[in-house]
Amino acid sequence: MFTYAPYLFGLVVSICCFLYTRHRQDVRRRFGLPYPPGPKPLPIIGNLCDLPKENESATYFQWAQRYGDLVYANVLGRDLLFVNSAQVAADLFEKRFSNYSDRTPLYMINDLMGWEWSFGMMRYGDRWKKHRLVFDRQFKSSVAPAYRPIQAAQCHLFLRRLLDSPNDLLEHLRHNAASTIMKVIYGIDIEPQNDHYVEVAEEALTALGKAATPGAFLVDSLPFLKYVPEWMPGAGFKRKARLWKKTLYEMRDAPFEAVKVAMIRGGASPSFVSNLLGDLNPKADSDEQMETIKCCAGLGYAAGAESVVSALSSFFLAMILCPEVQRKAQSELDVVIGPGSARLPHFNDRSSTPYINAIVKEVLRWNPVAPLGLPHMTTKDDVYNGYFIPSGTTVFGNTWTILHDESVYPQPLMFSPERFLSPDGRELNKCTPDPLAAFGYGRRICPGRHMAEATLWISIASILATFDVGPGLDDGGRPVKTKAEFSSGAICHPLPFQYTISPRSDIARRLIQQTADVAP
Repeated sequence: MFTYAPYLFGLVVSICCFLYTRHRQDVRRRFGLPYPPGPKPLPIIGNLCDLPKENESATYFQWAQRYGDLVYANVLGRDLLFVNSAQVAADLFEKRFSNYSDRTPLYMINDLMGWEWSFGMMRYGDRWKKHRLVFDRQFKSSVAPAYRPIQAAQCHLFLRRLLDSPNDLLEHLRHNAASTIMKVIYGIDIEPQNDHYVEVAEEALTALGKAATPGAFLVDSLPFLKYVPEWMPGAGFKRKARLWKKTLYEMRDAPFEAVKVAMIRGGASPSFVSNLLGDLNPKADSDEQMETIKCCAGLGYAAGAESVVSALSSFFLAMILCPEVQRKAQSELDVVIGPGSARLPHFNDRSSTPYINAIVKEVLRWNPVAPLGLPHMTTKDDVYNGYFIPSGTTVFGNTWTILHDESVYPQPLMFSPERFLSPDGRELNKCTPDPLAAFGYGRRICPGRHMAEATLWISIASILATFDVGPGLDDGGRPVKTKAEFSSGAICHPLPFQYTISPRSDIARRLIQQTADVAP
């Protein structure tokens, strides 16, 4: 049966885009200033066709090379701004934080998928500040060391799994990240395989990664589409969102409820959740406090697990591509902990291992986990360097481009920990900026970064102390050529690569077995 509905719908979309564009032009005329440079837009749809569907980092890097530190685009009336240098990022996200700390309305992620409870996605305001404060108190730099025994114990179990089945590296990395965070956040020990909590969380995070990619869903540019009935042609995004929302709420609620039950029974392990639940303010609304704790805990898992997996995957790839880096790191560890893997590294060794510290920094810089981070939004019209930036502009910190700025990090595509070291290699080079952009910007910087860096250090140091990492071998036993290739999307992972992993010695093998046997 013929229907005019699709044509009417298209006409309404076009009219709305036209009217909004005219409105933005009127506002700009009042300031008499140009937008920042950027690709030339088409009528009505703007730069919709210019947004990349894959290899986003390469496209936005090319935009930065062509247009400069600020790149402006417009998609169906929605203003987009890409910040491509550390200096501009500091000027906007830090010095002008009151205008650049809000989150853009994430219609697919928040309104339809249900992530509005996460303070990572919340609008900037009192509710966000309250949630952030709760999280900061448990993960600030002075408190984060309290979690080191858990991080070390989980790392030792990871080494044992890697020893027993080295061909399952990615599975072990995911299990290690999940087990560490579940233990820290909820005090829960996950199953060795097919853990339900982990499977649900990975499904929810995969969905988030798909939805967070700029241009992935038209509803983010045309928010009235969120009211389209699910049965309507073209409304498949509504069905996806409904299913993803169910998974998300299970990820957030199930482990939290398990901790509450364990506390009632007197068997809860110390954790982020149990500590906060045991310290509720009797003068405040207990339901509201518990909701805040539950939401903060859910974000802690969501934000931490995937980022650690991505970073450690990049580390293994780098060790294959740069065997000389591996040898230098192992030489440093042999001096610090003794030859022949006399013991495993512990956190007290961190200040004595500048090369390992430099590797951690270079891993974060070389392949940043979130190449564009999460978008910020301006809350009022602004002017920067003679350019007009409208209120409501979605602002991306172009992390990949910032951390591959050749004027700051020479030969940026090369994995080189030496860039973070002093000329004699004995200490970190204070002249080379830390890759803090990997954790976000301004008031929105990742509050769990201290724990994340500690997890990366103990993992990298322990792996290099006990294992040799090399390229995969073909049927004839010859090394397979390895390329540095990475996935697209909001979260960036190395594409699958072949590898070999073997213990450095029989002493290392026995040490791994003995340490794992006594891990709590």
